[in-house]
Amino acid sequence: MIEEKDFPKIRDYVIKILPEILRQEPEIVTTIEGILAEQFPRRDEFARMLDELTQHRQETHQSFEQIDQRFEQVDQRFEQVDQRFEQVDQRFEQVDQRFDDMHQTQLGMKRDIAKIQHGQERLIEKIDGQEKWLKLVIGDLRNEKGQTLEDLVAAALRYGLKNPDINPENIRLRQKLVDTEGQVFKPGFSTEIDLIAEDGTLTVFEVKASAKPGDVYLFSMKVELVAVQNPDKQALGVFISLEAGEEVKQQCAEYGLALVD
Repeated sequence: MIEEKDFPKIRDYVIKILPEILRQEPEIVTTIEGILAEQFPRRDEFARMLDELTQHRQETHQSFEQIDQRFEQVDQRFEQVDQRFEQVDQRFEQVDQRFDDMHQTQLGMKRDIAKIQHGQERLIEKIDGQEKWLKLVIGDLRNEKGQTLEDLVAAALRYGLKNPDINPENIRLRQKLVDTEGQVFKPGFSTEIDLIAEDGTLTVFEVKASAKPGDVYLFSMKVELVAVQNPDKQALGVFISLEAGEEVKQQCAEYGLALVD
């Protein structure tokens, strides 16, 4: 029985005598070729396999090249789409800019129109106040439709006194003034005054189309009585006359009255 330790000797012996056996026994060559064919491909089969492998590699390479070309085409198409989107964005930006320009132009036109309207309103208000002021001075104020006498007087005074804050509700016309204790006039003296009643201030005003020095003196005493009877307020006097002579002007200055002529 052959033991495993004898295998190296047997192998060396077979390798030594095998060429001679193959020359003497050709059928053994056929047997060995069959065995080798089962384990390894023949040379022609191996060459054919190499050819097939080479062809497969070439086909695979061509396929990858075609895929790369397609990807390049897709990339080019995406670039074209991106360029179109950029062009669309630029057009939208141009449209937005035009809308902004139009909007700014419209705003400018609206501001200009508003300024013109405001100027017209102020001009109309000024002309109306001037007209009412002249009527007040000459004593020709008449109630107009929808306006009280206080409305007309307030409008006239806003123009004449250059005070835009005078409101009709602050106007007190024909207010009775009585010196019951004789503080300025004789006891029981009674008269009427017109005044503007504002916060902490009573502005007494009197209008004379043609003023005389005696008118100024009497008016100053009325203002004095108002001041005495209202110690918690400031009493001011405004004498209004378009025909104020030098003596009238001097008396107004002497009595501390404001003169509007």
